[in-house]
Order: sequence, then structure tokens, then C-alpha cells
Amino acid sequence: MLDVQRLRVFRAVVASGSVQAAADHLGYTPSAVSQHLTALQRETGLVLFEKAGRGIAPTPTARVLAAESDEVMGSLTRLGGVVADLREGRSGTVTIGTFDSAAQSWLPYVAQGLQHDFPDVVLELSLDELGTAAQAQPTRRDIEVANESTDDPGTERPGYSRLVLSEESYCLVAPTGHPLLEQYDGPVPLAALTDVPVVDNDFHHTGCSRIIANACRAAGFTQRFAARSDDHHTALAFVAGGIGVTILPDLAVPDDVPGLESRRLVNPTPRRRIVAHVRDGAAAAPAVGRAVELLREAAAQTAARRAAV
Repeated sequence: MLDVQRLRVFRAVVASGSVQAAADHLGYTPSAVSQHLTALQRETGLVLFEKAGRGIAPTPTARVLAAESDEVMGSLTRLGGVVADLREGRSGTVTIGTFDSAAQSWLPYVAQGLQHDFPDVVLELSLDELGTAAQAQPTRRDIEVANESTDDPGTERPGYSRLVLSEESYCLVAPTGHPLLEQYDGPVPLAALTDVPVVDNDFHHTGCSRIIANACRAAGFTQRFAARSDDHHTALAFVAGGIGVTILPDLAVPDDVPGLESRRLVNPTPRRRIVAHVRDGAAAAPAVGRAVELLREAAAQTAARRAAV
């Protein structure tokens, strides 16, 4: 097993660019840093550094080791947080990975409920999507909120249980007075967007963009993008500026923004399913269980508001 402290010093040298800089950052002497590096090279049997001018530079092998150790070091940091929580009598943390519209619409309710019921719990929220960043660098969050197409059976994640929170449709969002809004009093056929400039709000091609792209293919066209962003707030600002229209799931459609209007899309009607993946090892923790309950309540409240409109 690798010595953790030697690994930390090694990573500091790679990140800092020199032994001296790493020593300054860590509060060590350069001699102590060099001793750690020598011991790690002996321990691993790898050549981790080579001469470069008056200093040293990490080898390609060292860069691979530094990158591959990210997850391990992150897990050790989280474990250190658990130890600190136990030592100080706190109830611990609840970690949730989610996407922007769910975070904005549901997570404040979850945070308020957790603060009321578990005042010592720290809520750690990460904005990304299962299937993109979460797969590129796997994490072990307590809850992962993700979206998937309702046409798919749903993705199971090993070590997690899956819970459906809601299903919803997509809407066209356009500037007030846009020709499509004038042409259609109610829902807008998706094919009507065939030659309309569109502002993309998800150019990293996560779950939402795939759902929309598949629906457009079914309607016989490919979107013509006038601008692309990975943030729906920016996309809405572009729409308000007359750059084009955008397509958003219900949860991301603003209730009332001056100069913007929305219409349901049909023929076909793209839909998404929002699910929560709950880590098996955390499901029994009272705070995590309560967070799941609060997520379900928030989703139900959203559904009730829509039904009342």
C-alpha cells in the first residue's frame, strides 16, 4: 500500500512545478520534500522525476499517477470530514449531485428541510449530470439526481437504488411576438422549428440535448443553432435579445420573464424522466433518507402547481 503522506507530497510537487514551491506550500523544508519523493520512487519502483535544468520535472509516468490518484485522495478527504464530524458531534454531511434546474427548483426546499430536522448536517451540492462528469470521474455521492428519456427503460447504477421523482415535457421559449407564437395559439408542432434559429442551452450533449435531438430527428429535421451555451439562463438571455428560440424542460421554464413566452411542443412531444439514485451505503442514514423524502415532496409540489395552471 502506498504511503498517503508521500503521495500528498508527490502530488504537491507535480502541481506546484518544483520541490521548492511544494515545500513553501506544505510548510516543509526542500530536503524533507525530496526525501518523500525518493521514498515514493523506491516504494513504487517507478521513475517519477527527471532532471530539468537546475530542477526536476515529472515524467509521463508521474503525471499518470498524479491524475489516477485524484479519486483516492478525494475519498480520503471525505473520510477525514466524516472523522471530524464524529469527533465534533455533528451529524455529518449529505452529498447530492444534480443538474441546474433541479438544483434551482427543488434543492432550496431540501436544504430548508434538512436544516430544520438536522441542524448539524452539512449539505454538499455538486452541479453536474450522471452520465457526463459523474461517469468521467466517478464519485460516491449519497444522492445523484439525473434525467433520462421516457422512451428509455432507465439506467441502473451499481451500488445505488433508483427512484423516479417526476416526468415532464419540453417547451418552446421565444420572444413575445415571435412568428411561431403568432401562428400557434396553443402547442407548437416540433417540425415548425425546422428553419428557425435555435439557441442551444446544453452543448455538452447531456441527457436533455439527446432527448431534444431525438425528437427533432423524429420530426424530420436537425436544429439550426444560432448560438450555443451550456447554461439555460444564458440561453434565455440570448432569446430575450432576439438571437433565436430555445427548448427547455418544464422545470427550467421561467414562470414570468418580461419579453418571453413559452408553448408546449408536440408531434412528437419530447419528455424526460427525473430520477434519484440513492447510494446503498447511505440510504439508511436518517439525514439521507430525509433528503430523499424532501426531494419527492418538492417534485410533487411542482407537479401540483402545473396541474393547477
